[in-house]
Amino acid sequence: MPPSAKSIREDLARAKAAYAKNDELRAVQLLAGAFRSFTAVKLAGSDRAPIESLFRECLTNIGKLDGVKKYAPSGVPYLKGQEPKLAAFMASLAKKMEADLAEEGLEAMRQRKLRIDHAVIKGTKLLADGNLLEAQRNFRAAVEEYIDEAGLFPLIAGRLIDAGHHKASLEYLKRALEESPDNQRIYDFLLQVGGKAEEWAAVERVLLDAKGKTSVPALFDQTLSLAAARLGHWEVAKAAAAQALAADPGLTDAKRVYAAATQKLAQPAAPPQ
Repeated sequence: MPPSAKSIREDLARAKAAYAKNDELRAVQLLAGAFRSFTAVKLAGSDRAPIESLFRECLTNIGKLDGVKKYAPSGVPYLKGQEPKLAAFMASLAKKMEADLAEEGLEAMRQRKLRIDHAVIKGTKLLADGNLLEAQRNFRAAVEEYIDEAGLFPLIAGRLIDAGHHKASLEYLKRALEESPDNQRIYDFLLQVGGKAEEWAAVERVLLDAKGKTSVPALFDQTLSLAAARLGHWEVAKAAAAQALAADPGLTDAKRVYAAATQKLAQPAAPPQ
C-alpha cells in the first residue's frame, strides 16, 4: 500500500515508543521511514501540520540518544521543506548505528570468550595444584558464560578425568549430552568414568536422564547398554542395545550386550531360599 497520512503518523508513533523503550536503532529507522514516506506523497495542509509537529518531537527525542549524539552532537533540527535531505540523513545515521551495534556485539562476544578461556585455564591450573574445589568454581564460572560453545563441556570433563576426578566430570558430561550428543568423545569419557572409577550407576543415571531430551545417536544407546549390563540391569541393557543396533547394525559392543542380555533374561529365575 502507498504511504498515507495515517501510515506516517503510525510510524512516528512507533518511533516514539521505540525511544521510550531505549531502542535507539529502531527509533531512528522508523523516523527515516516516516521521512521517506512523507516525501513520497502530497498531503493536504490539514494532514501535514500535525505530522510536522510529530517530526519535531521525534527529532528532539532522538537528539538525546547517545548513538545519535555520536554523529550529530548538536541534534537534528527539523527544517520544513528539507524532508528529502532529512530522510537521507536519517537513513545514513541508521546504517552507522547498526554498524556500531554489530561491532559492540562482536566485542562483547570476544570478551565473553576470553572470560571462558581464562576461567578454564585457571581451573586447569588449580586442578594441577590439587585444589578441586576452586577448580570447580572456575569451571562453573566458564559454564555460566556459555552460549554456543558446545565443545566447552567435553573440554572441562576431559580436564577433570585427566586429573583423576572422574565422578566430578559427570556434571559436564551431562550437559555435553544435551548440547552435542553426536560428539563421540562424550561416550569415550563416560566409559572411562564407568570403567576406571566404577561409577557405572552414575553413568547409567546420566544417560537415562538425558534420554528423550534430545535425539541421540546409536553410540548413546550402546553406551547405555554397556552401563546397564555392568549393573545387571538386563532389560534396560537389551532395550538400549536393540535401539543401538536398529540405528547401526555394525556396533560390536551393542551386539555383544544384546546377546548377553537375551541369554540372561531367558534363564529361569532362581527359586526363593
